[in-house]
Amino acid sequence: MRRRIFGTECEYAPVYLQRRPGPEDNQRVDDLLGRQKQIAACLMTGTGNLDIPRAGEFLGNGGRLYVDRGGHPEYATPECTSIAALVAHEIAGDRMVRDLAAAMNAQDDCRDLHILKNNVDLYGHTYGGHENYLITAQGMADISRLVPFLVTRQIFTGAGKAQTFELDGVFGFQISQRADFFDCTYSDRTSEVRGIINIRKREITHLDQDRRLHLIIGDSNMCQYTIGLKIGTAILMLPLLEAGELDDDFELHSPADALKAVSRNLDAKIKVQHRGRCMALTALEIQSACLEKALQFYAVHPPTPEEAQWLVIWEQILTGLGGLKICQPEMVLERDPFDLKRKIDWILKLWLLDRSRSKGAAERQLKRLDLKYHDLDSASGLYEHCFALDLVDRVIPDGSIESARCDPPQDTRAHLRGLVVQQALQSNLDVEVENWERIRIRARVSEPGAQHSFNRFKREVNSLGIDLKDPFQSEDPRMMENLQQFIERWGCPNAG
Repeated sequence: MRRRIFGTECEYAPVYLQRRPGPEDNQRVDDLLGRQKQIAACLMTGTGNLDIPRAGEFLGNGGRLYVDRGGHPEYATPECTSIAALVAHEIAGDRMVRDLAAAMNAQDDCRDLHILKNNVDLYGHTYGGHENYLITAQGMADISRLVPFLVTRQIFTGAGKAQTFELDGVFGFQISQRADFFDCTYSDRTSEVRGIINIRKREITHLDQDRRLHLIIGDSNMCQYTIGLKIGTAILMLPLLEAGELDDDFELHSPADALKAVSRNLDAKIKVQHRGRCMALTALEIQSACLEKALQFYAVHPPTPEEAQWLVIWEQILTGLGGLKICQPEMVLERDPFDLKRKIDWILKLWLLDRSRSKGAAERQLKRLDLKYHDLDSASGLYEHCFALDLVDRVIPDGSIESARCDPPQDTRAHLRGLVVQQALQSNLDVEVENWERIRIRARVSEPGAQHSFNRFKREVNSLGIDLKDPFQSEDPRMMENLQQFIERWGCPNAG
């Protein structure tokens, strides 16, 4: 099968909780909007204290850590070609941001900063969890055929959400945090008007202008299995799209309305045009049809071992969802015969909220427990507590996650980017990673004007530009030789 580059981006929500009264504690503890950018910027300055190699927004592990336009700290994984690597690097990003918050708290004994990996706050503001995939131009041209899959995959990728609006006095729960925030099928924006398919043209200089498929529809996930399923099932479906194996059998009448309907009710019937006639199907039925097409495709085109693994997991999860029983309208998890709460975020969260509700928790308490589920702090986070008690299944060992904090994937350009950042910084050189494809290194010299690319005092170029155009190129002996020569000429070994 064709190799593919992919990655995720996660916007985190910083939340202050009071430890003891401080001089500015007249504000509501949730009122962060005015100071969010300042808090996020303070987090970014702490990377040096955690020995995280960093050149501007880019890290030594090939990823990117920065403050987004909305003021949220955001981590983008390096380019990955395996689902296991992606899961490891996403969770490594979670832990880095968590550790930055802990370091910030150590310097401030009046407040307690927590980082939430979720998509909506108590006031209805939303922030994203994005996915990126390398896709052929033909696949992008036929992208509408992927919409039924994307709309219905929330039944195993949703993060779950306690309702933030009144529901006739009945506890409300949705499968997806992001579903309510999509207005249409296509849009070139990621805010204000959100489309299920982001159609802003993003070309990647490789393989005759492949495209970057940028998806903003997904929730940010805590469970390793849910992250793996979100990425893994998309990786399984994209070859079918590119090969023209996805037809218009299931054309949704209103994808945005279907997205919301499924989020509110697992058994909701979606209106579709199926082979020329109108009918209604559940999300599980549509997902089962997608799985059947995938099984037929991979019977002819042998999958990689990892693709075969996630094909089996996808089938097992859909079987488990078929046996799931949720009592409506109270939204009580009545039966989970395949123990999916060990793998799927929204099911685990609903189970935890049901337990609290049975003990008399009020609606506001349930909403706060919802937020607490996404707290990355190992001492206070609800999911982290379940993880520590072995109530959730793991996809990868902790050692792989810890390695991903420092080490980039070995089979993409992230490997070269990480090496350049690490070696140049160790040699006391200034490193500017302009974007995912371009790096510039400059010597730190003391003569006036020597910081320019041409050192007029020594008549020498004291900067080095490095291009990483090919996302699959993980080795470049000539580039590394040039880097070593530059370091020998301008660097300061053991500079620290």
